Amino acid sequence: ALMKSLGASQRFVVAAASVQLFILGVLGIAVGSVVGFGMEKIVTAMLADIIQGDLPSVGFSPVLLASASAMVLLIGFALPSLIQLRDTPPLRVLRHDEMPPPPSRLLVVGTALIAVTAMLYQAIGDASMLVIVLGGMLVVSGALYVAGRLLVAVMGRFRGGVGIAWRYGLANISRRGRDSAVQIVAFGLGLTVLLLLTFVRTDLLDGWQQTLDKDAPNHFLINIQPQERASIAEIFQGDGIAAPAFVPLVRARMQTINGEDVKTREYPVEDGKWMANREQNLTWSESLSSSNEIVAGEWWPIDYSGEPLVSLEEEAASELGVELGDQLKFLVAGQEIELTVASFRTINWDSFQPNFFMVLSPGALDDFPTTFVASLKMEQQDKGVLIDLVRSHPTVSVIDLDVILEQVKSILDKASLAVQAVFVFTLAAGIAVLFAAVQSTIDERRFESAMLRALGVRRRTVMLGVLTEFAALGFAAGLLAAAGASILAAVVAVQLFELPYVFNPALWGAGLLGGIFLVCGSGYIAARGAINASPVEVLRAA
Repeated sequence: ALMKSLGASQRFVVAAASVQLFILGVLGIAVGSVVGFGMEKIVTAMLADIIQGDLPSVGFSPVLLASASAMVLLIGFALPSLIQLRDTPPLRVLRHDEMPPPPSRLLVVGTALIAVTAMLYQAIGDASMLVIVLGGMLVVSGALYVAGRLLVAVMGRFRGGVGIAWRYGLANISRRGRDSAVQIVAFGLGLTVLLLLTFVRTDLLDGWQQTLDKDAPNHFLINIQPQERASIAEIFQGDGIAAPAFVPLVRARMQTINGEDVKTREYPVEDGKWMANREQNLTWSESLSSSNEIVAGEWWPIDYSGEPLVSLEEEAASELGVELGDQLKFLVAGQEIELTVASFRTINWDSFQPNFFMVLSPGALDDFPTTFVASLKMEQQDKGVLIDLVRSHPTVSVIDLDVILEQVKSILDKASLAVQAVFVFTLAAGIAVLFAAVQSTIDERRFESAMLRALGVRRRTVMLGVLTEFAALGFAAGLLAAAGASILAAVVAVQLFELPYVFNPALWGAGLLGGIFLVCGSGYIAARGAINASPVEVLRAA
């Protein structure tokens, strides 16, 4: 306004403001690049035990991409304000009783959306995927915004029957309903991701382990030779442990399906080609395992001695495009064997019993070299017997599932911690939104505080009112985050992993308390200047 009053043209004013924004953008890019390189080093250090070898150098291409994205976003979000700056008469700014007209909401949303779309397209590079991602973002953001506005409306209804501090804080939320909802969404998104990464990984493992039979095996013995079965059984029985059941295993390669070479055959799905050309583990059995169920065809009789038959796991048969009665030819130890498909089975893999995609009828593999596998349940205090077993049978391999699960948990913990470190920036963005919202109303807040104190309200009461405002916003953000994380956790558990959802009250406690303390602390720091301002100076300036 002063520059226009002194004769500066609209073009000069816009150019001066654009240069300031450009300098701020460059400074932001510089700081962001340093922080980004630092985070890359931190994340790499966190994952050092997981990643084998050194990661390639990052280079400067990410810096160029991030710089371009930052500038596009800066232009997209700042353009409406620059247009408003150009079109606002100086008198509207110099006279405090006439505020400049706000920029068109359509222009604000449109330019921001164009900038975000351009950035996403640069990162994704596929138009159809861009539509899916952008559509998902808009739906989620819209749903969260509506939820935030509803929470703001609900909180506004409670301000009538509480003390002055609470009433003042809740009134601030209601008066700035749109800004309050945006702040709730900004913090809610960051907290949702962090809660999801912090709690859900352990909840999924716990839920999966709860579905397992308490007597499910936790140890596997593989590469057992036929002549070693008796001595291995004696080792376990000598320590009062029931000897495991030994299951035969023969390795083979599939050659043809109904006379068609598996390498050139067309399959219903891509996985079918992999299934046909992989090394197959075959076994035979007289009776159907308790973890298997026939869904098509029939299982052979106990005393069956006819032509070689095979029972396939249902999904594997579907991938291979195999039907009942089809002929499968295998190469086993240099010899060919042809089998007729007799049945399809479903398998409960969570039983942890030795299960096979292909089970043959008795006698089909009698002429081929065989090894055996076994599974058993062992308590921690009985695991010492495994040392004796490995010493006396060095060719036998022992797989301890308890150790593997602990390693999986450790890997998930480290990977999640690294991802959490990245998503901390989402919370930082929420804090930035809060600071920007407070700064945009700082004059109004300073005047409100001065008026209340001039009317006899103590500074402590004003401070409690401000803390109430931000604590309520934090509570709403935490509530939204906990609900969102719980819903996402349920969807992931039930739909993706087919596991029962395990309710975790700690997730809700962490969401609510984290939201309250984070937003309350950040908001107080941003607004304390308005609280501490001298009422006399503020009212004189007004």
